[in-house]
Amino acid sequence: MAKKPAAPKIVAIDADGARSRVRAERLEIDFGRGRRMVLDFPHMAWGDVDIEAESDEGTPVISVQPGACNLLTLRVDVHHEMVPVELGELPAAAPTPSLTLTVQKALDDDERAQAPKKHRIRSWARAALRRDAELTVRLVGEEEGRVLNRDFRGKDYATNVLTFVYGEGMPMPDERDDAPLAGDLVLCVPVVVREAAAQGKDLAAHYAHLVVHGMLHLQGFDHETEADAAVMEALETEILAGLGYPNPYA
Repeated sequence: MAKKPAAPKIVAIDADGARSRVRAERLEIDFGRGRRMVLDFPHMAWGDVDIEAESDEGTPVISVQPGACNLLTLRVDVHHEMVPVELGELPAAAPTPSLTLTVQKALDDDERAQAPKKHRIRSWARAALRRDAELTVRLVGEEEGRVLNRDFRGKDYATNVLTFVYGEGMPMPDERDDAPLAGDLVLCVPVVVREAAAQGKDLAAHYAHLVVHGMLHLQGFDHETEADAAVMEALETEILAGLGYPNPYA
């Protein structure tokens, strides 16, 4: 078994210059009054930093991927008094789809330890999002996964991911509609963990693939025919590459 990479060394420096060192894979900074920032350092071959900021007004997500760079500096300046300037005609930027996400966990303690965190699920789902969506991701054990697959698909076994779309009919990928999508993704944690081990895949990469796969189903993609499957697999591979994960079909 490959040795797990050591957690990054974190150096905290106070106002007097005193330094404290810790090793951590995730930092959570609470500013109070509903303001919170999370820095996550997932184990990626080329390095990856996820920054998530939360407040009472929403949850903006910033992903920093330095790639092959040896040094990366991120600076954010907030200006409370902006002076308008004439910039002339600029092309309107395409609006970023919004995601309202709820995560439910119906798991025992061992399964919870192997389940992905909400901020990771959010980043994976947003990467595959093409229009506004209201999404619930439910993480379940094998018994509930089997019941859902049996009752809704007629297959008496637990599967890795199920997608449930709400509303009348499934939207086509090119269909323009102002109403947000609404649906559920159900991930069966023990099945996902077994599959990742059996296929020699990184667990986070496998979770990311299944979330992206489910999100594309939610938006009308399917793999019923060979041609549709080729389109969907190519899109999944492209989205996962943007997240820093390898081709899941290689």
